[in-house]
Amino acid sequence: MPKVTEEHREHMRRRIQEAALTCIGRKGFSAVSMADIVAESGLSAGAVYVYYRGKDELFLDASRGVMRDRLGLLGRLREQRPLLHPARALAFVVQDIPERGAFPGLPVQVWGEAVRRPEMQGVALKILAEARSHLGSYLTDWLVTERGLGDDDAALLAERLAPAFIGIVQGYMVQVSLSPDPDRTHENYVAAVEALLSGVLSPASSPRGEPAPSAQSTER
Repeated sequence: MPKVTEEHREHMRRRIQEAALTCIGRKGFSAVSMADIVAESGLSAGAVYVYYRGKDELFLDASRGVMRDRLGLLGRLREQRPLLHPARALAFVVQDIPERGAFPGLPVQVWGEAVRRPEMQGVALKILAEARSHLGSYLTDWLVTERGLGDDDAALLAERLAPAFIGIVQGYMVQVSLSPDPDRTHENYVAAVEALLSGVLSPASSPRGEPAPSAQSTER
């Protein structure tokens, strides 16, 4: 019997996840059954259950995968020089979400389920922690390379700003999910975020041209 490679297993997981995302985008999480996902995937029920014991496990894995793909973009952007302003980097993270049928409504559904179901809350919190880590790393690099902060000050300021960046992304997903015109809402939201963050993270110096206070001094 031929050995099943990890590459094959990953391909199968992706296939099942894409089927789940298609079904959720069409019907919503609550209305989707494992039978729907099996039918959409074109696989047998036995093949699907080899990889996922049930809808919750599959739902969360699919959500994790999509968020990881999106946040992985920040890692690729960190390789560029000069680094994009965080406002523009954030726009890249969300810019193609309207093209996905299950998004941005899928993360909103995850959070809704997590509020009332402790078993899903833990995984949702892990996803948010991963997002915060990616955003914090990007902010730290940008503050060091483009604003000249020391490593420690940059890391401290990035840690303070990361929750707000997470909130901006969450707010985007909620607004686009509820909008009757998602494309227009997307454009307006990204423009507003760029304007807001361009002011908050503008080159900081005093009227006399003195260096901006460090992140530590701003806490006093």
